[in-house]
Amino acid sequence: MHTTTTRSLLALATFAVLAAAAPVAPATASPLRGDVEVDPTAYALAGNSLHVGIGYRHLRLDLGNYAMALPQVVHGDDGFDVRFAGYGAKLQWFRRADQTGAFVGVDAGLARVHARLQGSDLAADDLQFSTGVNAGYRWSLGHGLYVTPWLGVGYAWSADDITLGGKTFAPSSVTVFPAVHLGYRFE
Repeated sequence: MHTTTTRSLLALATFAVLAAAAPVAPATASPLRGDVEVDPTAYALAGNSLHVGIGYRHLRLDLGNYAMALPQVVHGDDGFDVRFAGYGAKLQWFRRADQTGAFVGVDAGLARVHARLQGSDLAADDLQFSTGVNAGYRWSLGHGLYVTPWLGVGYAWSADDITLGGKTFAPSSVTVFPAVHLGYRFE
């Protein structure tokens, strides 16, 4: 089985097992909570996404691992297949102490961007460090489950052009990243 498919299935299975095995929160829940999230879009684009979060009152720290293949309409460079994989952290502030509703945050990430010239074996990687801001809204679905659409805007401090076979892949230093995460909150 393809490594990405194996990781995707393992992440989804882990998410399902953790969600099914979690105890029901008592009526007086602690202000300290943990959660786990996935981004289904990453799996649809031949990648993976798994994020774990720890929250205390209004603040949440998210540590994540992610990867996906970027459609050409997103990266905009004809003749290149592009994927990225990396790790990131987000610090988010929720308006409500129960960590539902609106939030804003800051983030940082380290990703390896892999560009391959279509129709050839020519490929190269670019390691990119980025920082940004994000905002979104978390809706509780009940029983610890939630959905979180969010939008991030970031700046890649080390995005370099990649030239292969006389053609250049020129990544944008500014990224706009919309996402919808599905999650489960432990209490």
